[in-house]
Amino acid sequence: MEERLNKQVKKIQISGIRRFFNKVKEYPGAVSLTLGQPDFPTPEHVKAAGKSAIDHNYTTYTENAGLLTLRQAIAQFVGEKYDLHYYDPESEIITTVGASEAIDIACRTILEPGDEVILPGPSYPGYEAPITLCGAVPVYVDTRDSAFKITGEAISHHLTDKTKCVILPYPSNPTGSVLTKAELADIAGVLKDKDVFVLSDEIYSELTYGAPHVSIAAFPGMKEKTLVINGLSKSHSMTGWRMGYILSDAPISKPY
Repeated sequence: MEERLNKQVKKIQISGIRRFFNKVKEYPGAVSLTLGQPDFPTPEHVKAAGKSAIDHNYTTYTENAGLLTLRQAIAQFVGEKYDLHYYDPESEIITTVGASEAIDIACRTILEPGDEVILPGPSYPGYEAPITLCGAVPVYVDTRDSAFKITGEAISHHLTDKTKCVILPYPSNPTGSVLTKAELADIAGVLKDKDVFVLSDEIYSELTYGAPHVSIAAFPGMKEKTLVINGLSKSHSMTGWRMGYILSDAPISKPY
């Protein structure tokens, strides 16, 4: 039956990160620098809240977008932390099974066969699979000569009439690079008048170590075309809890 599998699925391979992670497990005591797993456990108050939720039977179906109280908490958090004060919890925030599902449904929402997606190389390998499953084409921008940062000039150089989306995975996994406000302003200046979506993966936004995180969605003209991906995996060491979310303009999130 293998020949009857989806042809797009057959193009996908297990990422190098996962292959190396599996290999490292064979060596007890080895320090693994593979998966983005924080070096501290889930905080005690978070674990206590999770246990309490189970005890109080918060174990049933929710709205498709998730509990409204959770979405309200997300809106408050991103407003206070990143000046993203304008996301409506009822229509512009969707909770997901981790940031990975957020990336997947974002790609499925905006991409069609033949579309091109610009993204920096190197970057997290988890973007290529959902792009490919949508029949779209990843277009990698070599960032080795720009401190592993994609620039407005590089994006302009790679834009075509097939470009549907630009992925901004910053703070970056695996390079650790962070885009400054000025660098993001440059990119926003290139894209704000283009009919191109921006998928801004900001899952590492709380791990910038002195450099304040800035979201491209905060720039004029960018909210309407930007899908912000975030979650609690890295900031709260909740990788196994699978808590992610998407912020997007209401017309984008409406199908959910």
